[in-house]
Amino acid sequence: MLDRPVWRTPRVALPAPFPHPARGPVARGGPLARAVWVRAVQSREAILVVMLLGLAALAHGINMFHLPYYENDEGTYMSQAWAVISEGRLAPYSYIYDHAPLGWLQIAAWTLLTGGFHTFGMAENSGRVFMLVLQVASTYLVYRIARVVSASAAAATLAALLFALSPFAIYYHRRVLLDNITTFWMLLAILLLVSNRLSLRRVWLSALALACSILSKEVTVFLIPVLAYFVAARTDRAHRPFAVAGWLAIALVACAQYILLALLKGEFFPYHVLMPLRATGPIGHGLLAALRWHASLLLGGAHDHVSFIDTLKWQAGRGKDGGITNPRSKFWQVTALWCRDDPLLVMGGTACALASVLLIKTQRAVGVLGLATFAFWAFYARGGEVLDFYLVPALPLLALNIAAIVALGLRAAAPGTAMARLLRLGLHGRRALPLLVVTLCVAGGLAGGYTSPRLGFAADPATLWDKPQTDAQQRALAWVERTIPARSKVIIDDYMWVDLHDAAHPYPYAHWYWKVDEDTAIGSSVFHKDWRTIDYIVATPQLRYNVLEERLPIVAAALAHATRMAHFDTDAWAVDIYRVHGASWQRAQRSIVSHKATGRRQRSGGGSLGHQGARHRTHAAPHYWFDVCLSACPRPHHAK
Repeated sequence: MLDRPVWRTPRVALPAPFPHPARGPVARGGPLARAVWVRAVQSREAILVVMLLGLAALAHGINMFHLPYYENDEGTYMSQAWAVISEGRLAPYSYIYDHAPLGWLQIAAWTLLTGGFHTFGMAENSGRVFMLVLQVASTYLVYRIARVVSASAAAATLAALLFALSPFAIYYHRRVLLDNITTFWMLLAILLLVSNRLSLRRVWLSALALACSILSKEVTVFLIPVLAYFVAARTDRAHRPFAVAGWLAIALVACAQYILLALLKGEFFPYHVLMPLRATGPIGHGLLAALRWHASLLLGGAHDHVSFIDTLKWQAGRGKDGGITNPRSKFWQVTALWCRDDPLLVMGGTACALASVLLIKTQRAVGVLGLATFAFWAFYARGGEVLDFYLVPALPLLALNIAAIVALGLRAAAPGTAMARLLRLGLHGRRALPLLVVTLCVAGGLAGGYTSPRLGFAADPATLWDKPQTDAQQRALAWVERTIPARSKVIIDDYMWVDLHDAAHPYPYAHWYWKVDEDTAIGSSVFHKDWRTIDYIVATPQLRYNVLEERLPIVAAALAHATRMAHFDTDAWAVDIYRVHGASWQRAQRSIVSHKATGRRQRSGGGSLGHQGARHRTHAAPHYWFDVCLSACPRPHHAK
């Protein structure tokens, strides 16, 4: 064994709220009575854990297919998982290394285990069930970490409840986000290191778990120095260099597979960097020139391609502002929203994290939880892009910091301490104190979060369990499958991508609106960079926002020349379906004019074709006959 105690102070084997076997009638019953008592207490705690996990599953699972609305990122990750299974590729479009692929590889494995993408309805529903499984597992990990670090069942219960019942957490934990996957692996890595008896096996497994977290989403890379320090702090001097070096080697080598993937595909270096190496050609100008030319081929310089380095530079430059040094930066704006959405976790958890760091010399594990929390705050404050759901991996750490500080407070009120004498608590008071503290903290947290106006809780605190935000999206998908021909060129929000491509009658030309303008292969080969080639647009608020803010000219031009055919709204996330007045629409209009002219000639008695001619004309009707019908009935269909 390599370990030092997690706590420097003596640990209590069976803390509050359970009475200790060394006191009372159990102490006079001998070893057998004490063993029976310990087993009973363990059974009681097991029941407590099952109840906590059941509560977490209910809070997360009820209405999760209807709220929140299906977000663009959910469709992206589900489509990438579909591409892994159906096409043997990492993405249905060009994989640009925006994220490491392990996250949607796990989603793909989940769909294989559960019978496909449509076992639970829409493809996103299958992903949301996977998020439910991860949420329950993460709640258990939060409980176990708090139980080991604090030696208090009350503190562990508090951490689990704050994490599982946070309205902000439930809202984003339901969505198919890589942040939820990376959170599970991060918590597993921490639990392996805080275990009472640390061994080399646990150290190595912790490194692998953190590598899985990083390869699911890169944000947890900032925890490498924090957990490496914890490995050093928990191992004795004789084993410390080997343990720390081994932990770092396993974590870094596993993460390096992401870079190795880009190198093997010849997509690590930018194409413009490799161009000078190929300038001389394979022959002439000496041996050195030939070697440079062949080196450029090995590094991916044979043709234009996406680049790992280019994507890394793009990610690092997104949303550049002053960060923490600029009062008007995105960091401060989003932090203010986080404080309003979940004040106890964000403000209270951060304050407790600061207290945890100050106690790191005496309470090592508690201090490491505080350092890990501030590692995330450093990432948020760096001066780059900060989105609402970036807080998701930090939520369990904030809950754990609150629980750890509460546990220290309960320990300070233990019998015989100055705090206990000051409070003058009797036996029943000491037993009721942990329950009272947990109740007050949870009630305070819920009162603050479930009254936030931004996510709709001020108007209806039960929004998470009774609002049907996704109904409009589901009905829009059904309308598209029922009404629009499968060979039409359709611009869509990514939430319906898998359902249209993995259907009985797939839509091969249904494409995500970003790719029409940003992906050369799609914009040039499918749509020829011309809005007139587009037949339909499925527009969501997110599509309209991106078209205006990100300047997507082809999609914007198509919207400007379109007529709305259907409208679906549940007062939360409206979906509109437009018929674009492009080439196919113009052909349909000419067909209408031609049919009307032929009818007038027939009614006037000229040019009658007879029965056989009518049959021939019906058989030779234009391919866009359905478009003719729609154009003749342009009134939009409203579905409330």
